[in-house]
Amino acid sequence: MNIEHVFFDHSRGSNWRVSKAPTRHHIILLVVKGKVHYHFDNVSVSLGKGEGLFIPQGTMRSAEADAVEPQQMYSAHFRDLPSELLAHFMDEPFKCFRPLSYEYLRQRFAVLNESWIGKMPCFEMITQGILMEILGMVQSELVSGTIPSSKRNLATRVQQYIVQHYRNPIRLNELAQHVDRSPNYISNVFKEVIGRSPVEYMHEVRITAAREMMLTTEMTIGEIAEFLGYCDQTYFNYMYKKLVGHPPSHMLKMRGVD
Repeated sequence: MNIEHVFFDHSRGSNWRVSKAPTRHHIILLVVKGKVHYHFDNVSVSLGKGEGLFIPQGTMRSAEADAVEPQQMYSAHFRDLPSELLAHFMDEPFKCFRPLSYEYLRQRFAVLNESWIGKMPCFEMITQGILMEILGMVQSELVSGTIPSSKRNLATRVQQYIVQHYRNPIRLNELAQHVDRSPNYISNVFKEVIGRSPVEYMHEVRITAAREMMLTTEMTIGEIAEFLGYCDQTYFNYMYKKLVGHPPSHMLKMRGVD
């Protein structure tokens, strides 16, 4: 695999557009805010927050920002990946997806973008690994369409509860009471659908929030850790590095904070 570009498009107006032309590389993108419109031959697709799109290399397309809600989105442009590794993307002219693991994928795209821009030692290997993970996770969810809708709906309800209460301690018994199922059943279904346990997902949501706070606030690492429900900053640092790949102090250096 060769990664050609990684972008974070954050239009502040409706002037963002892509002229009609064939894509030079494969493109996978994830919208994190607003809306964006893509056009393929006689088909138009509108994407909003939490939705993604895969466009194979050579596809004729054009695009523009929404006039009212311009998009913010991550995109990765790459080539030279064996077609068998993209099998579940390449069975259609383009592939739209809405990942249940949106918060985690958003975090992985953010780390991919940071690694690409920062070009730290071994960034090629790191960025290729992150992009392979993203592609694998999305394709896994596309395949998991065979999972019964009842289980997918249950996992979505648990996800929504975690997103609403992630700053508080969340116990499996609490989640079970919320959806009126047994703790073991909740844990098994969530992992089957999402690919991770509810607790792992909670940490992913927290660390995603931490990254945004480091970029948009003047809070210290300790203040952010406490705000997000981590009583021990050392444990927060451990979870951050485990999920992002580098300690939170690295983010502050990128922001220009000593």
